[in-house]
Amino acid sequence: MDAAPTIRRSALRNPRWLPKGWPDFLLQLALFTVVDVLYELTRGLSEGSIATAFSHARSVVSVEQSLGIFNELDVQHWALQRHWALDVADFTYFHAHFVVTTVFMFWLYLRRNRHYYFIRNAVFVADAIALVGFTLFPTAPPRMLTDLGFTDTLDRYASISNYSGPVASLANPFAAVPSIHTCYSLIIGLSCFFLVRRRPLRFTWLFYPCLIVFSIIATGNHFWLDAILGGLVAGVALWAAWMIERYRPTLPRSARIRMRLEPSPRLADAR
Repeated sequence: MDAAPTIRRSALRNPRWLPKGWPDFLLQLALFTVVDVLYELTRGLSEGSIATAFSHARSVVSVEQSLGIFNELDVQHWALQRHWALDVADFTYFHAHFVVTTVFMFWLYLRRNRHYYFIRNAVFVADAIALVGFTLFPTAPPRMLTDLGFTDTLDRYASISNYSGPVASLANPFAAVPSIHTCYSLIIGLSCFFLVRRRPLRFTWLFYPCLIVFSIIATGNHFWLDAILGGLVAGVALWAAWMIERYRPTLPRSARIRMRLEPSPRLADAR
């Protein structure tokens, strides 16, 4: 009996570049699509809360003033006086969050698949917490508080702004608390530090959250408090993913034992 047709069918189901074949790959895409749809639903819920969103923003300002950390205007003015810094902030805010996150998740799935499901669970938990925050506490970003002296740097100096056609139709203008930019950047930065094999690149990724926080403050899209809450969400999400992995492991027991016995990339590099 010729086994060639069977081999070809198996190769289509499990191509070498897909660790678990097309069914699992398409399932992961579907899961992220569902999360995106839920995000769009929260955008619709918050559109009718403009007055509430501005009231919440001023409450954030009051809290920061009481804590002595309301200095976002100083950061923005520093960037406005340095064209290169403003360009870095605008470009990072508008492009890095989506592009880096997407590329990271694909890289994680294709090249570090055994760790992908843990990070995926952390991202989903973070999204769930953030969606609750966006819905229950819609908050206007600093760039909308022009009476306090804030500038919308993207609208004024960049070629693409928050009010551009596709951006305006997809983005939630009051999704400021918590900062999902900060949350994702911490998850990605820490993950790459432990999973990237080349030592210089590993340490470089630790600066990624710093770059993201600078961009969200300099562009007037978030307060410090938003970033702090985004960091807390990242911590809770990683803890929740660890608990999920502990009680509902995504790897069989034999694979988990093998992972414990194998040297980590960091130890392998040290050798």
